[in-house]
Amino acid sequence: MARRQSIHLKEFRHENPVPAACRIGDLLFTGAIHGGGRGSDPDQFSDDFAEQCTHMLSRVRDILTAAGGSLDDIAKVSVRLAPTASRSELNRQWCELFPDDRSRPARQVSVGTTKPHILVQCEVVAVLGGSDS
Repeated sequence: MARRQSIHLKEFRHENPVPAACRIGDLLFTGAIHGGGRGSDPDQFSDDFAEQCTHMLSRVRDILTAAGGSLDDIAKVSVRLAPTASRSELNRQWCELFPDDRSRPARQVSVGTTKPHILVQCEVVAVLGGSDS
């Protein structure tokens, strides 16, 4: 296997020639993961923040699965919100995804996404195949 492995998802793509994520050894780094992809069209974006947030977090799970990991492997999530986005909705979905407050990844939130129609996007760092020791 190559030292660096690109991780792609069929239902998610960047407009630039980059993968959804990159794995080197046990480390996984994503690019910007957004909440677009309404229905079967990955280029459609809902105007609803909660819907975009749900899609984004679902993609994070799918990327980790494709890389051979799980949500338990996430060390840090950096989230960017549109100025009109609801941090309380993000927190609600975050707590659903990571219900154990003793085992949540670090998170940083900043305001400003890469495109006006993107209401939320994130980048993830994970350590795959780690032990519990």
